[in-house]
Amino acid sequence: MNLKENLKLALEIFENSKQITITTHVNPDADALGSALSLYIYAKLLNKSVKVINYSETPSNLKFLPLCNEVIVFNEDEIDFILNSDAIFIVDLNDSSRTKSMEQYIFQSKAKKVMIDHHINPKEFCDVYCIDTDASSTGELIWRFFQNADNFYINQEIAENLYAAIMTDTGSFRFQRTTPEVHKIIAELIDAGANPTYIYEKIYNSNSLNATKLLGRALSSMNVFFDGKVCIMKIPREFLIETSSKDEDVDNFVEKTLSIEGVKMGILMAEITDRDEVRMSFRTKDNFSARDLALRYGGGGHFYASGARLYNVGIEDAYNLILNDLNEYMKNYQS
Repeated sequence: MNLKENLKLALEIFENSKQITITTHVNPDADALGSALSLYIYAKLLNKSVKVINYSETPSNLKFLPLCNEVIVFNEDEIDFILNSDAIFIVDLNDSSRTKSMEQYIFQSKAKKVMIDHHINPKEFCDVYCIDTDASSTGELIWRFFQNADNFYINQEIAENLYAAIMTDTGSFRFQRTTPEVHKIIAELIDAGANPTYIYEKIYNSNSLNATKLLGRALSSMNVFFDGKVCIMKIPREFLIETSSKDEDVDNFVEKTLSIEGVKMGILMAEITDRDEVRMSFRTKDNFSARDLALRYGGGGHFYASGARLYNVGIEDAYNLILNDLNEYMKNYQS
């Protein structure tokens, strides 16, 4: 089946199910949460028994999203709900391992499993796949999903969630897949009550003083390599401890690396506070692939925006590993 047919089938499963679990990837972003919450709100309007259950807590800058307070962090009390669901909708991820400890219960459940996503190379673990790798965001696909529903009208709560999803995954409408169709969707979301200024301010301009101090330390750590084409931002856990910051406070820092003239690839390396783990975020321009580098470390994502994690390693060892690997990687981009 093609995408249009699969979206119709997904809607049929959704509308015919009495109990629905909705979930997304570990460390959810606005596209993941906005998409999941939009489905949740629609299910509530249809009087379904429904829960959004995520492995990770919601980042603080996304807690303003409508009905976000009803998202459940996975715990053993939710196992029965997952196992007894008629349908499980998995959004903004294509690899079950990214649901962490929820994965085994998703597999055990006899529910119809539906994937709605825009990442490449999906793993096979669902019954229905609604995938478009050319879509700007999963939020855009959720919009298309809703277009198949009879007498559907988009309320303000859904509009705000989908606006946040699409805005963030298009880089505030500057990434390559920001098509005329995306702008038409956004216009309808604004007509339905989404406030662009409010949503942008909440996501990007609501940092704590501690997080702002952390950003200052992070900016001072940046160095460029390979004739100025690569910029690396390094955040050891000492920076977080000294500024009383949280791991999630680094979420948007990587974008700063691409603001330096001549930089084609920006890398954020942040040490997790309470364990030997390093989070890596990659952002690129032009023909530089962020995803190719992320794949080396078991990560993934999009061509221009990807991520990965290194385990049982300190930040200095991870830093040296990246620099060593970049020597080989950058040979493909000599000009």
